[in-house]
Amino acid sequence: MLETERLTLRRFTSDDVQAILEFVSHPSVSRVVPEIGTTEGEVRKYVGMQASYPLFEKDRCSDLAIERKEDGRVIGMLTLVCRDHRKAEIGYALGIDHRGRGYATEAARALMTYGFDSLGLHRIEAKTSSWNPDSWQVMERLGMRQEACLREAEMRDGEWVDVLIYGIIAGEF
Repeated sequence: MLETERLTLRRFTSDDVQAILEFVSHPSVSRVVPEIGTTEGEVRKYVGMQASYPLFEKDRCSDLAIERKEDGRVIGMLTLVCRDHRKAEIGYALGIDHRGRGYATEAARALMTYGFDSLGLHRIEAKTSSWNPDSWQVMERLGMRQEACLREAEMRDGEWVDVLIYGIIAGEF
């Protein structure tokens, strides 16, 4: 469990199913985390799968709940996938009603600090689509730099979109 001024970052539990359903039901979240699903059964299966392995196990998607301290409400999720050679990929998704308040930046900064300081990571990267300026602006606020633009690399909603890759190394963070 990690804590920031306003947030607690922790593993999901079965008590979080309704909160997860609330934020994944919006298309802006469900299209970036389709592996969770949008039914109660799919979300319960996802929570069980997340609980079945250790956090930050190599090549496993470790998802954490973003919980507001003020009311204990789960408002989104944070992801870290550790790879070979002390590299990792970070991601985040917030419920639509909780965007624009700095929660994603605050949560991601805490996880990146943990990754560099406690997990010994050398590099953290993130990917987003060109149609998602809110996401790449968070990456820039975290000190990440755009390192690549893969032109028309993904199909989203029947349209080819560019994929932006951002990165930061430990010495820059």
